[in-house]
Amino acid sequence: MAYGFGARGIRLWLAAAGVGLTAGVLASAVRSEGQEAAAARTGKFSAHQKTVNRNYYMYVPTKYTPRKRWPMIISAPGTFPFDSSPGTRDAWVDTAEELGLIICCPDFETANGLLNIKADQAKLQRDNEAVLAVIRDVASVYSIDPNGIAVTGWSGGGYPAHYIGLKNPNLIRAIIGRTANFSEDLVDEETARKARHMHVFCFFAKSDLAGIPEQNRRANFWYTMQGFLNFEIREIPGGHSKNNRLAGDWFVQMLRSYPAVRIQASTLKGRAPLAVNFRALASDPDGRVAGHIWQFGDGGVSIHPSASHTFATPGTYNVFLTVTDNDGHHEYAQVEVVAE
Repeated sequence: MAYGFGARGIRLWLAAAGVGLTAGVLASAVRSEGQEAAAARTGKFSAHQKTVNRNYYMYVPTKYTPRKRWPMIISAPGTFPFDSSPGTRDAWVDTAEELGLIICCPDFETANGLLNIKADQAKLQRDNEAVLAVIRDVASVYSIDPNGIAVTGWSGGGYPAHYIGLKNPNLIRAIIGRTANFSEDLVDEETARKARHMHVFCFFAKSDLAGIPEQNRRANFWYTMQGFLNFEIREIPGGHSKNNRLAGDWFVQMLRSYPAVRIQASTLKGRAPLAVNFRALASDPDGRVAGHIWQFGDGGVSIHPSASHTFATPGTYNVFLTVTDNDGHHEYAQVEVVAE
């Protein structure tokens, strides 16, 4: 199956990921800097996610309307006490208002430049569960673009941003590292392989903190070797700054330029020989979809928007779809098919 578009599609994906759909939603948890607030309010406010006992801090543009879908950025702060989630939210306000971005800044356990990646895997997983629960709450109230969710981190917030993005590649479309920490040990190669259709943008500064440029060069090598085709890295002028506007501009331009694609499949598991009907759910924001290439993982290929394929022998097959638009942008999607 393919997870549909709109808030319902986000909720379906979260349910499949094991994030429960409890009755407690954002409307009953929102506080506007200390006072009770109505659902779908705009401006700055704070909220509490009860299931995971986590605070988060929102900015919703004043021009918000539920009649359109809005992109959302989950933003992790830098290392405490140099940064905080409320401060991270506040730093996004001007960019979010001008570009039309919903900003969500949960509290993180792992936004720390001194994080011990191997020893703190449980903390990273808790942050991952918290972010999924927060996205569930926000999507229950606001009209979120299901193809327009990004996770970003500045400085030590890079660790959870890369981790959470890579763990949820069918929910989160892009990872943005803003002069941020990175480690190859965050996830294993199998997790990386399942995320290689994502967009990733990393930048570091010419006069950055010691270690940040080298970690970003390692990120360049790691993402390239893992097969991420929509990976970009830049060296920018200046020092160790948040550069929210650069991140926001990049994200909005990506959403306005690249096609969006998901895979619909008649089944993803069954007894071999297993016949599966595939369909590309693709659209282009500024033109038209010009081409499709299906790779079925067993040597079979197709160039049609819809394709039928039979997996003759038992095994796990990575079905990888490439969609090209009339401007030459390439977007990717993938699913696994298990023939028993």
